[in-house]
Amino acid sequence: MDHTKNATARRLADAHYAIEPGIQLIVELVASGEKESDPAEPVKLLEVNENTVESGIRPIFFGPHAASGIHHSSVIVEVTPAEFAQLKENPSLLPNGWKIGRELAKPAAGVHQ
Repeated sequence: MDHTKNATARRLADAHYAIEPGIQLIVELVASGEKESDPAEPVKLLEVNENTVESGIRPIFFGPHAASGIHHSSVIVEVTPAEFAQLKENPSLLPNGWKIGRELAKPAAGVHQ
């Protein structure tokens, strides 16, 4: 089993897409500078969910759960589509100097990771 941060991000995204039909998009959040390459830096996902309520940027932190294939700490930030549009216009709204990173696309129907 792949224990990289990329694999953890993919597993989390796949699981969240599978259980939450309102998720339109998941992107990684990236720490500034060399901090992202630090093994202790958590995986950070920004989830755009049409079924959530606008409540601002509220990161929720989780520890690793190796039994589930989650080998890194993680942070989930859930926003509405309107909040995501604001973040794209003004990325400085993200905490800790985080930046919007790559998209983690929804898995194709019938594909299991």
